[in-house]
Amino acid sequence: MKPHSSPLDRPTLVLVFVVFLAAAVAFWDLLWVVVLALSLAVVVLPLQRCLVERSVPEGLSALMVTTLVFLLLTGAVGFTVAVLAQNADFLAEIVQGITGWIGMAGGGPAPGVGPESELAVWFDERFASFADAAAAFAAQVPTLVLDFIVFFLALYMFVYRGAAVAVELTAALPARLRSAVERMTAASVDTLYAIYIVHVATSVVTFLLAIPFFWVLGYDHIIFFSLMAGIFQLIPIIGPSVIMLIVGAFALSQGDLRGAALAALVGYPVVCALPDIYFRPLMMGRRARIHPVIMWIGFFGGLVVMGLVGFVLGPLFVVLAITAYHILVEELEGSKEAVDA
Repeated sequence: MKPHSSPLDRPTLVLVFVVFLAAAVAFWDLLWVVVLALSLAVVVLPLQRCLVERSVPEGLSALMVTTLVFLLLTGAVGFTVAVLAQNADFLAEIVQGITGWIGMAGGGPAPGVGPESELAVWFDERFASFADAAAAFAAQVPTLVLDFIVFFLALYMFVYRGAAVAVELTAALPARLRSAVERMTAASVDTLYAIYIVHVATSVVTFLLAIPFFWVLGYDHIIFFSLMAGIFQLIPIIGPSVIMLIVGAFALSQGDLRGAALAALVGYPVVCALPDIYFRPLMMGRRARIHPVIMWIGFFGGLVVMGLVGFVLGPLFVVLAITAYHILVEELEGSKEAVDA
């Protein structure tokens, strides 16, 4: 005999949603941290499952994965900060060389007048704003430390129990709604895979390709240049082409035509174009067929509307909206066929 299923109790649902809403309002300032932890957990879950299949307990495997993410993130950030700090003087030298060369190319105007002076003022303003931003960042360090702790605690819990909770909730949905949710979940996983794995991996490939190029270029500061190329690869559309443009301009300011030619004829095709044209599609494979324009709209739109967290949530929301559109079209077509029949 089929068990009796009672209809949804509206007061109970209202109570549950009120509790969820109150929790979201209370922890609103930390919500972006939790969302980022959830999005990253979706990507690293396969690693945790792999450990579980090798007889590692779920709690220990989740802790191992979280620890690995912690080491990778802190190591990458620490390495980046150390390299940039060690090459701050060289960066100022590049700026001065380029501005001086532009001033000479413009006809050598009198001191304080013309392109050189305007560029110098512009860079002084940028450095001043950077110093202000650094001071504001230093004042927020205690809060960021707490955000950091919450992020990794949330990441651990999502890795440990996230999949089980998702399966439990999905199984409780009606069949047709469950099908739509599963499609959106698959689209979300593919999008997060493209953001975290493919995007970051392409940046690492760019960094590795840049090392031999800048070694051949002969300007020393090889790791600095390569790191900047890898960082700029994370910026959609712009990419490391900006670094090659700066390197080419610096080479011309030093009278190094060989260096400028290498930047244009070798640096751009190998360091800038090759990762995007070959490695990115290769790593993307058939799993995440996301049009680059869709990713760009999500990246830039998300950054404008949501700040740094929009770099992840922007593309995710765009892809979810497109998936929802396809589901809506299928539902309307199915309804039309049922009416016509």
